[in-house]
Amino acid sequence: MKLKLLTGVLAIFFLACAAWFFSTRQDTTAPSGNAEARTVVQVKEAAVAWLGDDFSLPDKANERPVYDAYTLEQRRHKGLPITYAGTRPYWYGDHVAYLTFDDGPSDKNTEAILKILQDEHIHATFFLTGKNVERYPEVVKAIYASGNAIGIHSYSHVYDRIYASPAAYMKEVDQTANLIYQVIHARPIISRAPGGTAGHFTRSFWDALRAQGYIEVGWNALTGDADGTGKTAAKSVENLKKQLQQRPYLQSHLVILMHDGAGHEATVKALPQIIKLLKEKGYTFRVVTTAIPPCW
Repeated sequence: MKLKLLTGVLAIFFLACAAWFFSTRQDTTAPSGNAEARTVVQVKEAAVAWLGDDFSLPDKANERPVYDAYTLEQRRHKGLPITYAGTRPYWYGDHVAYLTFDDGPSDKNTEAILKILQDEHIHATFFLTGKNVERYPEVVKAIYASGNAIGIHSYSHVYDRIYASPAAYMKEVDQTANLIYQVIHARPIISRAPGGTAGHFTRSFWDALRAQGYIEVGWNALTGDADGTGKTAAKSVENLKKQLQQRPYLQSHLVILMHDGAGHEATVKALPQIIKLLKEKGYTFRVVTTAIPPCW
């Protein structure tokens, strides 16, 4: 009798262990089929679009953030393409706005912005510096898991260093891409040059960036939260209103530059008013994808 009881207890124990083991494996499957690159996912799986192993881009109508399931090193090791072939398709809409934030993540400002976006049921795009990815990995996870898009914004943001040569620039792009990959197990392929490409990029910079499959994303409107013209929330909103009035061509793809780094609390205060303004004017919101048109 005791032997049967012991056998039953052991059977229940092993069944419970098996059920626990398989339940913990459900979220570790790589959505792209790349099990080697994504064997352990420590963040909530987000709704994203993945590049093909052949570096094929998602359909231009795709509205989800786009990532690569491989690092560049992994692609080279496997003999896979590291860039897209030919030209990429563009997606144009009617009254479409892209809210973009540079220089983060930060703990207070980025988290506050994520809460506002959640409350408004919209998404934005965050171009991250590598040094802040190292400081705030949990915020990077929160950006990714909440369906907002992530792009690369150099590691140091030090102009003399990053624009010393194309090789120096790409070193910081790759460094930041790898840091982000370590946190979310996905590599962004959209990037934004600190201060913009004008006056910084020569043809060789563009060639180096495209040779590794990265898509540069500029802007065509800004609140002035970094250049001194939009230091207050009210002034930031007013700056944007004027640009919308002066540039009706922005309606097809309005790409707004803002900042979420330390010292940009006014941007957080202005954001609900900016979103309200755009909604009243009939704008919808998208994250930056591989099909974003040139900003000018």
